[in-house]
Amino acid sequence: MKKAAALAAAAVLSAAVLPGCSSNNKSSMSASTDSSSSQVQPDLIDPNTDPTAGRLDGVEAAADGPKLTVSNTTAKAGETASVTISVKDADLKWNACGLHITYPNVLQIEMFDEEARYPRNKKGDAVDYATGTVAMVWKDNLPEELVKNELLSVFFTAIFDGNNGLDGDIVTYFFDIPEDAESGTVYPIDFYFLETDMFTNAEDDVSFEKYAFTNWVGGSITVE
Repeated sequence: MKKAAALAAAAVLSAAVLPGCSSNNKSSMSASTDSSSSQVQPDLIDPNTDPTAGRLDGVEAAADGPKLTVSNTTAKAGETASVTISVKDADLKWNACGLHITYPNVLQIEMFDEEARYPRNKKGDAVDYATGTVAMVWKDNLPEELVKNELLSVFFTAIFDGNNGLDGDIVTYFFDIPEDAESGTVYPIDFYFLETDMFTNAEDDVSFEKYAFTNWVGGSITVE
């Protein structure tokens, strides 16, 4: 359980990262949501991110590898939408993840413990054999890029003994849709890369990790 304790500490540090660290961040978000009734078009969402943070500089992505996705879902104004982070083509091939997900600040992520910044979440079968998991909301000291685009972020991390990470759902979060949201409004839910983020295997193959970060695909919530 020492690994799980260390992972929890890392999650706290990642969630409290200083604004100055944002210069090496890369987001796949290219559209901002100005209000609860903004019409954010799906074709403005760039699904890919090319991480340029230091430790992955010059790393060539593997020819194939883990494919991370955020689900696309619908909900009515005033309802709660479930958003799931999943992975495929990585069954029994990965041993740790640390991922930031962004969402428009007009959405309210449901909380389990507001003071501790723990969001309500449902672990998926991909992390059934994790020795430790942590989910936290990142609201303070956000990078300028997120502030400008009126985004908040939630962080999820898991660790395993060996390559015991599975294909399937990693984690599901729950977002309350504004009561006055207009039908057809699209809220992008996307990945955001920080240098501390990870999707690793026991062999520490950075090309495997680079593939995950350059082929992930964001999702959305569409108001019915």
